Amino acid sequence: MMFPCSARLVSRRIAGSLVRFRDDESGTMAVFVLIMFFLMIAFGGIAVDVMRFETRRVAMQQTLDRAALAAANLDQTEAADVIAAEWFEKTGLGEDLAMVTFSDPDITAISDAGLRRVTMNATVRSRNFFMGLLNVDYLESPTRAEAAQGVSQIEVMLVLDITGSMGESLGGGQTKIQGLRSAATEFINIVETNDTLNGVSIGMVPYAANVNIPVALRNQFSVTNISSWNGVENAGVPNINCVEIPTGTFTSVGLSTSLSMRMMAVADTNSGTTATTEYLAASANGPSASARACTTRPNDPGTPYNDELVNLLMMPSKDTAPLVTAISRLYAQGNTSIAVGMRWATALIDDDARPIYTAIGDSTVQGRPADNSSVETRKIIILMTDGAHVTNNHVKDAYKSGASPIWLGTDGNYAIRFWSGGSDLNDNTKPSNCSGWTISSGREYFVPHLKDKQERKKVGALEPEGLGTGSYVTGACDPNAWFAAPTWPKTVADGSDPDDERDVVTVPDGPDADLLPDVVMITATRLDWSEVWRYLKVSYVARQFYMRSDVSGTTDYNTIMNLMRQTYLSSAGTMDSLLQQNCTAAKAAGIEIYGIAFAAPASGQTQINGCASEPKVNYYYNAADNTALLAAFQSIATDISELRLTQ
Repeated sequence: MMFPCSARLVSRRIAGSLVRFRDDESGTMAVFVLIMFFLMIAFGGIAVDVMRFETRRVAMQQTLDRAALAAANLDQTEAADVIAAEWFEKTGLGEDLAMVTFSDPDITAISDAGLRRVTMNATVRSRNFFMGLLNVDYLESPTRAEAAQGVSQIEVMLVLDITGSMGESLGGGQTKIQGLRSAATEFINIVETNDTLNGVSIGMVPYAANVNIPVALRNQFSVTNISSWNGVENAGVPNINCVEIPTGTFTSVGLSTSLSMRMMAVADTNSGTTATTEYLAASANGPSASARACTTRPNDPGTPYNDELVNLLMMPSKDTAPLVTAISRLYAQGNTSIAVGMRWATALIDDDARPIYTAIGDSTVQGRPADNSSVETRKIIILMTDGAHVTNNHVKDAYKSGASPIWLGTDGNYAIRFWSGGSDLNDNTKPSNCSGWTISSGREYFVPHLKDKQERKKVGALEPEGLGTGSYVTGACDPNAWFAAPTWPKTVADGSDPDDERDVVTVPDGPDADLLPDVVMITATRLDWSEVWRYLKVSYVARQFYMRSDVSGTTDYNTIMNLMRQTYLSSAGTMDSLLQQNCTAAKAAGIEIYGIAFAAPASGQTQINGCASEPKVNYYYNAADNTALLAAFQSIATDISELRLTQ
């Protein structure tokens, strides 16, 4: 009877144990821990394999770098490829290392009298300890090193800021333009010293609101709107040639000589003229050279050179003496257009400019510029500014050249014609009632200097023109200033009146001198628009010729000014964009760009930094003062001939 009872007890105990086992939750973390442990082992193994591979890859890269540098040294006498192979072999790379394979390097060497360039390519393969479990048996990577040294076959363009702010002082009694002269000269001296094989050519693009180029360079391009001079069409203004390069070309490096480009009018678009009601003599209110977009300095007879040729673009040459002289004479004037300066530099360093060098370059640069793809030639642009883009006004195309409505008289005074069929404002309605007198439609010529500040209105029916007895009205229409032809009267001093000194003209001596009339008629010659700007500033024409004429639609100064001028290159933002487009194109063409921001504002620093080649640490300089500017040019000059890794 006891056995059955014991069996039931055991059965209950087993059942209870099973229930307790089922309900017991202790120990569930063990599974998670096991999974995490496996993952840690797996990732740790991957890290070990990657670390082993990276260590071997770095060892290979460093070995190639050292071998390439040793082989590229100009002081070596053996062949560059032999030196590179021996250096690699003697390092014993990979000896006694299991599961690692280093390929023999593929060596390409260029070596001549002035350049050594060595390129080495190899592969490193590291077999994996752990990643093999994931069917990744090995890790492999190519490595490459390139080193070059040489001062031969180098083409350099200096793009130098000569704007008005360069005339400011940074302390120490020296202006920024003086610091630039010293630094640029030192650059040339260092490069020349290292250029024992006479392989470096250097050109210069001084820029302000535009770039003044030599007439010989202008004649290489298809330019329009060339100024007249002394009545000769397309003669051009002597020593002043600024071109408005189309904005669509800034995405390119070369500049086609067949592309039609407009000349920038040599005009004072910025200086003001205040008076409108009274006459101001043109001779005392002429255009200012410093206010033109194409800035030049008037020639000073006291200097031993032509001041108008200062700040002129210098074509590249291996003969640097004229360049050093030109740098010593640079002066500060005008607004800032970095983009235009850069555009001329890229155009003249691009291989498309070779026909230009053939035509107007000296004997030292024949055959240049080299092909952009040439590995034997370094093309270098040094771009420097002390500011940021500033817009400038320029004359609109319709007012750059061609027949104007303005006549110049033999007495130095002017007339302007308003007629049916004239362009823009010159087709507007002339005053028919002029202070009470009727002006016939045929009297189309307004002569500004003959209009009085105040005019007395006609009261009596028989009062002669201009001799009214009514009240004075300031700025009123003066009938004595309107003529049917570009000819007007001039009082002649015959000596009988000691006060008769105004408007004196020369009369012949002799027995009949006293018989000459007291008034002569002045004849005039029609001017080309470019000749108008030679003698007159835009604001003077607006106020004295249009606003004083009493012709309809000519009372608003801004309307008249905006008709004749506009902002060149639209805005500073547009200029920034054009600069970066051109810099990007230059770097893509293999041109190296060194950038120097010289005490420049943040926006200027950004633009120059964006243009500089990579790595920025080697190609971008932020010079706070003249000392730092000198150091920057010295560093660049040294770098040009320095032994260095290029890849």
